[in-house]
Amino acid sequence: MGAAACSGGGSGAEGAGPDAGSPAITPPDAGSGPDAGRGGEGGAPAGCTRSEQAKTAPTTLFDAFQSEIAQLPAAGRPARVDALLAAVEAAGGTPLEDATSDRVVFLYRGAPPSGPWAVLGSFADWDAKRALVMTEIAGTDLWWAEARLPRGVTFLYKIVSGPTGASPVYEEDRRAHNVVWDGLDRKTVGEFNAVIHSADGPAHVGRLVAHRGVRATKLANARDVLVYLPARYHDGSCDRLPSVVLHDGNEALTRGNFMEAAEALYTSRPELSSILAFVALPSQDVRTDEYTFGTPTAKAADYGAFLATELVPMLSKSYRVCSRPEARGISGASLGGLVSTWLAFEQKGTWGWVGAQSASFFWENDAMIERVSREPKIAARFYLDSGCPDDNCDVTDAMAQALAAKGYDHVRVTEQGGKHEWLHWNKRLAGMLTHFRDKQTACD
Repeated sequence: MGAAACSGGGSGAEGAGPDAGSPAITPPDAGSGPDAGRGGEGGAPAGCTRSEQAKTAPTTLFDAFQSEIAQLPAAGRPARVDALLAAVEAAGGTPLEDATSDRVVFLYRGAPPSGPWAVLGSFADWDAKRALVMTEIAGTDLWWAEARLPRGVTFLYKIVSGPTGASPVYEEDRRAHNVVWDGLDRKTVGEFNAVIHSADGPAHVGRLVAHRGVRATKLANARDVLVYLPARYHDGSCDRLPSVVLHDGNEALTRGNFMEAAEALYTSRPELSSILAFVALPSQDVRTDEYTFGTPTAKAADYGAFLATELVPMLSKSYRVCSRPEARGISGASLGGLVSTWLAFEQKGTWGWVGAQSASFFWENDAMIERVSREPKIAARFYLDSGCPDDNCDVTDAMAQALAAKGYDHVRVTEQGGKHEWLHWNKRLAGMLTHFRDKQTACD
């Protein structure tokens, strides 16, 4: 604006692997659309259960690659690696899994900084001495390893260089689509563990899907978008769900632990379930520019264009999201709450609900408060919260008064003594997400 990690069994919606025994070492076809799948379970419509949605790329892709790569001249091998990784991405990401057995293949590309690459995870109790050492494909920078990991349970892992050395280097497997936060509070944006056998995870919990390097055309940069799918999404019903876009995506998931709070809410009240799209920043350096307006360096308009014209269509193509504006929200904390409110007025008809936590409504001499008072009422509902008295309390009160004067459907929540911190935004998240679904039944 964080603890099972590389040294523990991992935590999060997927659950951890067994505590005893190492895997036997030996030297999925995922859909792409919102209803993709290969047949339903127990009479459920195709593509609407966890086991259908969470599949990764099949091991057959690597088998075909291995049979060809040795026959290629050195000059042709990098292109074949490119083709393999593109096929893996299109088929559901890493790790590669055999749908008929417990065979798993790991892939990683690039030069290791501190000794050979290896795979370390909950399948080995995160014990560096039991790391799965990877092998480099001759004439390429692609590394691979294979293991037999029992079906019916999920495992978490990272890629590590020099696992038993003095300074091991841990890397996220950024080609993995199924991820969970690693539980380490790094006082920064945080990192994620990849998931093995995500399709075998418990059906009663949600899961997190990583979209890496999503391009923002007008901003000329790219960022990660991590989509939380509640258990309701893969219960076999094929229902469409409302959605909320949240700014500061990595921090909201890691420092804010928002997924855990949402999971608790949707477990107790599944009728409130929503798809949450956590939009990360390409770097913290651009945060002020992308989340503000009215200054020479402000880029909120370009950021908003990315959300409305690139991200929303991507979510609509990839997931079963409701299409009506009333069922589409935008939310953030601090400057994220400010830009959410601003975009609701700039992009009328795109966002039907705004969540503003401790919003920086003081920006540009209370410009957003003045705008609400001055302009005609728009079709949107508003949730405002803050700590009081020292967490943007006064300007949030002023915004609530401006909204009330215009007749807006809104709520103002205060936390006495609440601080401008993720811990306090987390505590109020359940109430905010409940307000989003309150009286909101339109979908389509």
